[in-house]
Amino acid sequence: MGLSTYFEKKGDAGIVIFAGKGGLGKTTCSAGLSHYMASKRNRKVLCFSTDPQASLSDIFDRDIFGKGLISVIPQLDVVEIDADRRVADYQEEVKQKIRSMYGLTDIPPEIEEYIDSTSAEPAMYESATYDAMADLVSTSGHDLYVFDMPPFGHGVRMIAMAGILSKWVGKIRRSHASPTSWSTSGAHRSSWS
Repeated sequence: MGLSTYFEKKGDAGIVIFAGKGGLGKTTCSAGLSHYMASKRNRKVLCFSTDPQASLSDIFDRDIFGKGLISVIPQLDVVEIDADRRVADYQEEVKQKIRSMYGLTDIPPEIEEYIDSTSAEPAMYESATYDAMADLVSTSGHDLYVFDMPPFGHGVRMIAMAGILSKWVGKIRRSHASPTSWSTSGAHRSSWS
């Protein structure tokens, strides 16, 4: 069964992910499905590449990498995230908050070095890309989101980030929702589950 037949029989999905090892045709399939759904099914589609190789730029013959949401035909927007730039922007945002909070002109070198070193932390690229994906899905208003995932190893880490981040957010929510009580000795107690 071809994808067009699948969508005709099953209806439109909200999110389609093309994943697997390199060289399988994930990018070609992502671009093809996106173009079909936008041009033939009149769906508002966002095709999002999480692969740092910028292959959608080649397919659509446009400079898309790191440029944000680019409309390539009516109803079809394409994004190739520049995760390195996103990480660098986040690091600068942290530095600016420190400058503002403490009234500093310059950040002490050891703190600046620590912030800069975070770009080498495991899964930082995947986290930045996942964050960009989540932002677009929650704010862009498309009917269909087609994700062109990077080769398998990076893709697995990126998808695993969803579970890790969900657990982290859940723990924070539970800690804020749990009742806070005072013991008879006056010491503050809060339950972290």
